[in-house]
Amino acid sequence: MKTYKKNELDNIRRAGKILSAALSAAKDAIAVGVSTLELDAAAEEVILGHGAEPCFKDYRDYGFATCISVNEEIVHGKPSADKILKEGDIVSIDVGVRFNGFCADAARTFGVGKISANAQKLIDVTRQCFYEAIKTLKAGSLVGEVGQRVEYYVRQNTTYGILTNYFGHGIGRSVHEEPLIPNFVPDVPQLKSICRREFPAGTAICIEPMICEGNNATKTKDDKWTVVMADGKLSAHYENTVIVHKDSVEVVTAHDEGGVNES
Repeated sequence: MKTYKKNELDNIRRAGKILSAALSAAKDAIAVGVSTLELDAAAEEVILGHGAEPCFKDYRDYGFATCISVNEEIVHGKPSADKILKEGDIVSIDVGVRFNGFCADAARTFGVGKISANAQKLIDVTRQCFYEAIKTLKAGSLVGEVGQRVEYYVRQNTTYGILTNYFGHGIGRSVHEEPLIPNFVPDVPQLKSICRREFPAGTAICIEPMICEGNNATKTKDDKWTVVMADGKLSAHYENTVIVHKDSVEVVTAHDEGGVNES
């Protein structure tokens, strides 16, 4: 598990601030009749304007600054001029930024116009899962504690599903680094082993609960990127980059869209 020095962490922080501004720009562009490609353009303009790079764009020839997923799409949605937002949709925007060689990564799910109470609850629960996960997180905490806290919160408060084939991750010089960070308590030996590892101080990680209304089975669209819920029900995504310190964690992508209590 990689650790980073102060000057390196400062670059991750700067990437996080730029990312937060890009995410705000994309959020502000959300409206009925707007395409997901327009949201992507709004985010990329901010990233480039701050002298940073959209680190998703060169990831496996992906080609876009953001992943934008609508309704039953959970992750890796490819922005498109043909994908037009409608009243009541929920849209997940995932952004990656590289500044001076270091990365930050974050995602939010927003409503388009007036959304249903059920959709808002799903968004709020997904967001709170993140804050439950970091309540006691610090150097020496086990990787598995993240998934334990997320799964406990979901099971105690909802009947929602938790995606078990997509994970949080380390971050730093690359947007995806070790370790994988499950949002659940795994029963696979390899993941159990990862969950016994401790986070050292100076580690940067991404915690990203992905929660769905129904069954957690997924499938990938013909574009080979966009992941959708197999049952067609709604899903939500919430992610921040955090730095692990001796006695605490620091959220470096602290774009605040309002909602449930962060304490």
